[in-house]
Amino acid sequence: MTIESLGVCNALTTKTQNKKHRLSTKQLTKRLSAAWTNWTTTAELEPSKATVGQERAMRAIDVGLQIPARGFNIYAAGEAGSGKTSILKRMVESRAAVEPVSQDLVYVTNFRHQDRPLPLYLPAGKGWALAKDMRGLVEELKSMIPRVLSEGAFGVIRSGIIAEFRVEAEALDAATKKVAAKLDVQIEEDEEGFQVVPLLKGKPIETADFAKLSAKKRRLVQKNMLAFQEHMDKTASDKRALERHHNRRLMAAEVQAIKSVVEGLMGEVASWYVGDNEPVAQYLADVTKHILENHRSFLLGEDAEEGEDEETSAETLALYQVNVLVDRSDEEGAPVVMERVPSPANLCGCFEYRTTKGGLATDHMLIRPGALHQANGGYLLLQLSDILTQENAWESLKGALRHREVRVESSVGVAEGRPRIAGSLKPKTVPLDVKVVLIGGPEYYYMLKMEDEDFDRLFKIKAEFERAIPRTRENVGKMAQFLGRVCREEKLLPLHRTGLSRLVEHSSRTVEHKERLSTRWAPLLDVMVEADFWARQVRARAIRGKDVERALAEIADRHGAPEASVGREIREGSVLLRTRGAVVGQINGIALYDLVGHCFGIPVRITARIYAGRRGVVNIDREVELSGAIHDKGALILVGYLGGCFAQEQTLGLSASITFEQSYDEIDGDSASSAELYAMLSALSEVPIRQGISVTGSVNQLGEVQPIGGVNEKIEGIFRVCKSRGLTGDQGVMIPQSNVKNLMLSSEVIAAVRTGEFNIYAVRTIAEGIEVLTGMPAGRCNRSGVWSEGSVNARVQARLRKLGEALRADGVVTYLDREL
Repeated sequence: MTIESLGVCNALTTKTQNKKHRLSTKQLTKRLSAAWTNWTTTAELEPSKATVGQERAMRAIDVGLQIPARGFNIYAAGEAGSGKTSILKRMVESRAAVEPVSQDLVYVTNFRHQDRPLPLYLPAGKGWALAKDMRGLVEELKSMIPRVLSEGAFGVIRSGIIAEFRVEAEALDAATKKVAAKLDVQIEEDEEGFQVVPLLKGKPIETADFAKLSAKKRRLVQKNMLAFQEHMDKTASDKRALERHHNRRLMAAEVQAIKSVVEGLMGEVASWYVGDNEPVAQYLADVTKHILENHRSFLLGEDAEEGEDEETSAETLALYQVNVLVDRSDEEGAPVVMERVPSPANLCGCFEYRTTKGGLATDHMLIRPGALHQANGGYLLLQLSDILTQENAWESLKGALRHREVRVESSVGVAEGRPRIAGSLKPKTVPLDVKVVLIGGPEYYYMLKMEDEDFDRLFKIKAEFERAIPRTRENVGKMAQFLGRVCREEKLLPLHRTGLSRLVEHSSRTVEHKERLSTRWAPLLDVMVEADFWARQVRARAIRGKDVERALAEIADRHGAPEASVGREIREGSVLLRTRGAVVGQINGIALYDLVGHCFGIPVRITARIYAGRRGVVNIDREVELSGAIHDKGALILVGYLGGCFAQEQTLGLSASITFEQSYDEIDGDSASSAELYAMLSALSEVPIRQGISVTGSVNQLGEVQPIGGVNEKIEGIFRVCKSRGLTGDQGVMIPQSNVKNLMLSSEVIAAVRTGEFNIYAVRTIAEGIEVLTGMPAGRCNRSGVWSEGSVNARVQARLRKLGEALRADGVVTYLDREL
C-alpha cells in the first residue's frame, strides 16, 4: 500500500477511531454549582475572618502556641501570597489578648560595676513613673542638700570643724617657725611660692657671701638646710593628714545632716515601686548610698566641692536617671511584635553614641531596645527572607533563643577607620521568654533543617500552609465570606455570585485541578480589585462574572507581548509549522514558556529520520548540549520502549535521529517524550501523522502516557495558533488521560470544542495515541512476538526486520541499545 492510499484509508477511519478519546465540553472545566450560591451578592453574607481550609496548619500553630517548653517555636511554611502572615498575626493576637500584660523593662546604673548597667522589671506603666520620680528626686535634692548644709545647726558644726582645723594648722606653722629659728633659716614667700634662706647673725646669706664662708661653716649651713627641709616635708605630710581628717569629719557631719532627708525621699520612692521586687529594692538602696557618698555633686556655686566642675557634677547626677527601654502602659495582653527589618541591632538592641572631646561616648541612657525586648513575654513574628538579607541577623536570633537571653552588643568597633570610643559598656543580659513565629517558604525549611544543626532544636513546630485546599461547598462558602469582607474593608463593590463563580474557576485553574482551590489569596484579590475597576467603568452595582473575565483578559494582554511575538513569527512563516495534512516522521509537540508568573504554550515541530546503520537513536539536541537531564532521560526511555516492543525475538538494528526543529535554547522536561516516540513510530512505520493535532505528555518504558504540567496553557496556546490560521475542525491537542482532572479551559476553547471546530483528546497509552494520530490500529502482539497485520506496530516490526537484514548482509552485528 502506498503512503497516498494509506492516507485516504486513515482519513475514512479517523472519526471512528478517535471518538472514544475525544473529550466532551463537560470534561474541559468545572462550573460552580448554582446551589452553592443561594445569594445575589456578598453584601448579604456575614463577613468572616475565619481561615479558609488549612486545618493541618491551624492545628500545628495551636499546639505550638500552647507549649511553653524551650525550642517549641514555630516555622510557618507556605507560598508567598497565601495569607499566612495575616492568619498567623490574627491567631497570635487573639491568644495574646487573653494573656497577662508583660512588665516594663528599664536600664539603670549599676553602682557596683558602672560599666555593666542593670535591667530591672516593673509592673506595666511603672517604668516611666520611676523615671519621672527619679528625675524629681534629683531636682529636689539639688535644692534641699545645699539648704541643709548652709542653714541651721550644721553651720555651727561646720564652723567648729573648720576652726579646729585652723588652730591645729597654725600650731604646725608655729612649730615650724621655732625649728627655723633654731636652725638659723628663714622662710620667705614670693609669687613662685616658699623659699628657705639660711641666716648668718640673723641676716640672710647672699650667694657671694656664702662662698666666702669657711668650709666648716658651709657644711653647718648645708646641714641645717637639709634638716629644716626634712621638717618641712614632715609638716606638709602632717598638714595633709590633718586636712584629710577634718575633711572626713566634715563629710561625715554633712552625711549625718542630710541622711534623714535623703532616706526620707528615697523611702517615698521605694514605697511605690519595691513591694516584692528585690532587684528594685537593692537598686534604690544603692542609689541612697551613692547619693550620700557623692552628695557634694548636688552643691552648686560656692558650696560645690573644690575641683569639681559643673560638667563633672552633671555626669554624676546623670547616673540616677532611668532609661525606659520597654513601656507597657498602653498594652492589653501579651505583646505581639512584627519586625520588618530584623537586623542584629533591631532584634537585640543597640547603643547610641554622643560625640565628646575624647571620641564617641555612651551610657546606660543611650541603650535602645530591640524587637526581642519589645516581644519579651509574648510573641515575635519574623519573615525568614528578611532575616537572611541582614548580615549576622540569623546568628543573633539563634544566640538569643539558644541562651534564652537578650544581649545588647556594641555595633561600633575599634577597627581601623572607625571612630574611637571613650569607654565601653556591657549591659547585663535580659532573660528571654518569647515565642518566635518564623514565616518562610517550604524550601527554606528543608534547607535550614539540613544545613543548620540548631534549627531543629529551636523550631520544633512546623506549620505548613498547603498550596491548595479541597473545592468543597464549605470552603467555597468561607471563600465568599472572606472575599465579601475584603470588599467591605477595601471599599470595593460587593461580589456578585457570578463573579464568585468565575473567581472559583480561576482559583482551580491556578492550582491545575478541578477539585481544588488555590490558597494564594493575594493574586486572586488583585484580580478582584481590577474587576471592581471594570465594573465601575460600566456603572455596575456589583462585581460580576463578566467583570472578572474582563480583568483576566486585560492581565493576560499586558503579559502577552512575548506570546504575540512568537505567534507573529509562526504566521509569517519564520517558524516552520504545519497544522493541516499528514506527514511521516513529523509531529507538533508543545513547548511551555514560563516567564515568571505568565505561562503560554507554543507548538514546536519534532522530526525523526530512520536509516540503516548501527548508531541507534541519536537525540540531536543532546549531542549539541541543548537539552537538560530530564529531557535526556525521556529520550533514553524511547530506546527502552522500542526494545520492549520489538526486540524480544530479534536485535534492534537501526540508526535514527530526532530533534526539536528551530530550537536554539536549552530544552528540558520530559513532557514531549511521547511526541518524540510518536514521531519515531511514524518514521519507522512510514505511516503519516495528522499535523493538526499537537501532542503533550511524558511516557514510561511500558508505553503509559504520564501527566504533565501547564496543560491548560498548552491547549490554549495551540488553540490561538490554530485560530490565527483558521480552524478546520481537524485541529486539536492530545493530552494524557490523567490530566483531564486538571482541565480548566477558557470559554473560547470550550465553545470551539462544542461546535466541533477544535478537538481535545485524552489517551492512556502510546497505542491509543498512535491510533488517534494515524487513524490506524496500533495492533496486538501475539505470543510469538508478531504484531497483528495491518497495524502500525506490524509495519514498525517489518521495517526493523528489513533494516536488520540490510546490516547483516553487510556483515554487521547489530545491538543498538547503546548509551545515549
